[in-house]
Amino acid sequence: MKKTILVMATAISLFACTNPQATTSTGSDDAMMAEFKENAKVVESALQAFAKNDLAEFGTYVSDTAKFHGPGFNDTVAYTKAQWIERLASFHTILKDIKANIEVSVPGLDTATFKPDGSVRTYVIWQSESIINGNKYNNKFYSVFKLNADHKIIDEDQYFDATGVVADAMAPKK
Repeated sequence: MKKTILVMATAISLFACTNPQATTSTGSDDAMMAEFKENAKVVESALQAFAKNDLAEFGTYVSDTAKFHGPGFNDTVAYTKAQWIERLASFHTILKDIKANIEVSVPGLDTATFKPDGSVRTYVIWQSESIINGNKYNNKFYSVFKLNADHKIIDEDQYFDATGVVADAMAPKK
Protein backbone atom coordinates (compact mmCIF):
# COMPACT_ATOMS: atom_id res chain seq x y z
CA MET A 1 0.00 0.00 0.00
CA LYS A 2 2.85 2.35 0.87
CA LYS A 3 4.39 1.72 -2.55
CA THR A 4 1.09 2.56 -4.31
CA ILE A 5 0.73 5.80 -2.37
CA LEU A 6 4.37 6.69 -3.07
CA VAL A 7 3.95 6.01 -6.83
CA MET A 8 0.73 8.06 -6.93
CA ALA A 9 2.32 10.96 -5.03
CA THR A 10 5.30 10.92 -7.41
CA ALA A 11 3.04 10.83 -10.47
CA ILE A 12 0.91 13.70 -9.15
CA SER A 13 4.04 15.75 -8.43
CA LEU A 14 5.35 15.15 -11.96
CA PHE A 15 2.07 16.17 -13.58
CA ALA A 16 1.71 19.22 -11.34
CA CYS A 17 5.19 20.48 -12.26
CA THR A 18 4.77 19.98 -16.01
CA ASN A 19 4.13 23.17 -18.04
CA PRO A 20 0.86 22.96 -19.94
CA GLN A 21 1.00 23.23 -23.71
CA ALA A 22 0.24 26.69 -24.98
CA THR A 23 -3.20 26.87 -26.47
CA THR A 24 -3.66 28.30 -29.92
CA SER A 25 -6.67 29.07 -31.99
CA THR A 26 -7.92 26.35 -34.25
CA GLY A 27 -6.48 25.89 -37.68
CA SER A 28 -9.76 27.03 -39.23
CA ASP A 29 -9.68 30.34 -37.30
CA ASP A 30 -6.11 30.91 -38.50
CA ALA A 31 -7.11 29.94 -42.03
CA MET A 32 -10.03 32.37 -42.01
CA MET A 33 -7.81 35.18 -40.72
CA ALA A 34 -5.33 34.43 -43.52
CA GLU A 35 -8.26 34.47 -45.95
CA PHE A 36 -9.41 37.82 -44.56
CA LYS A 37 -5.92 39.31 -44.92
CA GLU A 38 -5.73 38.29 -48.59
CA ASN A 39 -9.26 39.53 -49.22
CA ALA A 40 -8.53 42.86 -47.48
CA LYS A 41 -5.64 43.45 -49.91
CA VAL A 42 -8.03 42.87 -52.82
CA VAL A 43 -10.67 45.22 -51.41
CA GLU A 44 -8.16 47.96 -50.68
CA SER A 45 -6.66 47.62 -54.17
CA ALA A 46 -10.14 47.82 -55.72
CA LEU A 47 -10.96 50.98 -53.77
CA GLN A 48 -7.68 52.59 -54.84
CA ALA A 49 -8.35 51.62 -58.48
CA PHE A 50 -11.76 53.32 -58.29
CA ALA A 51 -10.20 56.43 -56.71
CA LYS A 52 -7.73 56.81 -59.58
CA ASN A 53 -10.55 56.23 -62.10
CA ASP A 54 -9.10 52.96 -63.38
CA LEU A 55 -12.34 51.05 -63.62
CA ALA A 56 -10.76 48.42 -65.87
CA GLU A 57 -8.40 47.56 -63.01
CA PHE A 58 -11.30 47.76 -60.55
CA GLY A 59 -13.14 45.17 -62.65
CA THR A 60 -10.26 42.70 -62.30
CA TYR A 61 -11.00 42.47 -58.56
CA VAL A 62 -14.69 41.70 -59.11
CA SER A 63 -16.31 38.39 -60.08
CA ASP A 64 -18.42 38.43 -63.25
CA THR A 65 -21.41 37.28 -61.16
CA ALA A 66 -20.95 39.89 -58.41
CA LYS A 67 -23.89 41.66 -56.83
CA PHE A 68 -23.70 45.24 -55.59
CA HIS A 69 -26.09 46.73 -53.04
CA GLY A 70 -25.95 50.52 -53.10
CA PRO A 71 -26.48 52.99 -50.28
CA GLY A 72 -29.19 55.12 -51.89
CA PHE A 73 -32.77 55.54 -50.76
CA ASN A 74 -34.91 52.59 -51.90
CA ASP A 75 -31.75 50.96 -53.29
CA THR A 76 -33.18 47.47 -52.77
CA VAL A 77 -32.32 45.73 -56.05
CA ALA A 78 -28.80 44.36 -56.47
CA TYR A 79 -26.78 45.67 -59.41
CA THR A 80 -24.71 43.49 -61.74
CA LYS A 81 -20.98 43.98 -62.22
CA ALA A 82 -21.52 46.03 -65.39
CA GLN A 83 -24.16 48.22 -63.71
CA TRP A 84 -21.90 48.65 -60.69
CA ILE A 85 -18.95 49.81 -62.79
CA GLU A 86 -21.24 52.16 -64.76
CA ARG A 87 -22.47 53.63 -61.49
CA LEU A 88 -18.89 54.10 -60.26
CA ALA A 89 -17.99 55.83 -63.54
CA SER A 90 -20.78 58.35 -62.96
CA PHE A 91 -19.03 59.55 -59.78
CA HIS A 92 -16.02 60.50 -61.88
CA THR A 93 -18.22 62.71 -64.10
CA ILE A 94 -19.14 64.95 -61.14
CA LEU A 95 -16.14 64.54 -58.79
CA LYS A 96 -12.39 65.00 -59.17
CA ASP A 97 -9.33 64.40 -57.00
CA ILE A 98 -10.98 61.37 -55.41
CA LYS A 99 -8.93 59.85 -52.61
CA ALA A 100 -9.70 56.76 -50.56
CA ASN A 101 -8.32 57.18 -47.04
CA ILE A 102 -8.80 53.67 -45.72
CA GLU A 103 -9.14 54.00 -41.97
CA VAL A 104 -9.30 50.28 -41.23
CA SER A 105 -10.38 46.96 -42.69
CA VAL A 106 -11.60 44.38 -40.22
CA PRO A 107 -12.73 40.77 -40.60
CA GLY A 108 -16.37 40.04 -41.20
CA LEU A 109 -17.92 37.54 -38.81
CA ASP A 110 -20.12 34.51 -39.26
CA THR A 111 -23.34 35.53 -37.50
CA ALA A 112 -23.82 32.10 -35.92
CA THR A 113 -20.30 31.53 -34.56
CA PHE A 114 -18.99 35.12 -34.42
CA LYS A 115 -15.75 33.87 -35.94
CA PRO A 116 -14.04 35.37 -39.01
CA ASP A 117 -15.65 34.23 -42.26
CA GLY A 118 -13.20 35.75 -44.77
CA SER A 119 -15.35 38.78 -45.59
CA VAL A 120 -14.02 42.32 -45.21
CA ARG A 121 -15.59 45.30 -43.47
CA THR A 122 -13.92 48.51 -44.55
CA TYR A 123 -14.13 52.02 -43.12
CA VAL A 124 -13.01 54.76 -45.50
CA ILE A 125 -13.03 58.55 -45.57
CA TRP A 126 -13.45 59.60 -49.18
CA GLN A 127 -12.10 62.99 -50.18
CA SER A 128 -13.13 64.64 -53.42
CA GLU A 129 -14.12 67.89 -55.08
CA SER A 130 -17.13 68.72 -57.23
CA ILE A 131 -16.24 69.37 -60.86
CA ILE A 132 -19.38 71.50 -61.21
CA ASN A 133 -19.21 73.84 -58.21
CA GLY A 134 -15.84 73.23 -56.51
CA ASN A 135 -17.35 71.99 -53.22
CA LYS A 136 -14.98 69.72 -51.30
CA TYR A 137 -15.99 66.57 -49.45
CA ASN A 138 -14.85 64.32 -46.65
CA ASN A 139 -17.44 61.56 -46.71
CA LYS A 140 -17.47 58.67 -44.21
CA PHE A 141 -18.05 55.30 -45.84
CA TYR A 142 -18.60 51.78 -44.53
CA SER A 143 -18.89 48.71 -46.70
CA VAL A 144 -19.05 44.93 -46.36
CA PHE A 145 -17.35 42.87 -49.07
CA LYS A 146 -17.73 39.13 -49.60
CA LEU A 147 -15.17 37.37 -51.76
CA ASN A 148 -14.94 33.92 -53.33
CA ALA A 149 -12.12 31.35 -53.10
CA ASP A 150 -10.35 33.11 -56.00
CA HIS A 151 -10.26 36.37 -53.97
CA LYS A 152 -12.74 38.09 -56.28
CA ILE A 153 -15.45 40.34 -54.86
CA ILE A 154 -18.81 38.61 -55.18
CA ASP A 155 -20.96 40.94 -53.08
CA GLU A 156 -20.77 44.44 -51.64
CA ASP A 157 -23.15 46.28 -49.31
CA GLN A 158 -22.41 50.02 -48.99
CA TYR A 159 -23.44 52.45 -46.26
CA PHE A 160 -22.86 56.19 -46.82
CA ASP A 161 -24.71 59.35 -47.86
CA ALA A 162 -24.42 58.97 -51.63
CA THR A 163 -27.57 60.98 -52.26
CA GLY A 164 -26.24 63.97 -50.31
CA VAL A 165 -22.90 63.98 -52.10
CA VAL A 166 -24.47 63.73 -55.55
CA ALA A 167 -27.07 66.45 -54.80
CA ASP A 168 -24.44 68.84 -53.43
CA ALA A 169 -21.90 68.09 -56.18
CA MET A 170 -24.56 68.78 -58.84
CA ALA A 171 -25.78 72.04 -57.25
CA PRO A 172 -25.05 75.27 -59.08
CA LYS A 173 -21.93 77.19 -58.12
CA LYS A 174 -22.64 79.70 -55.33
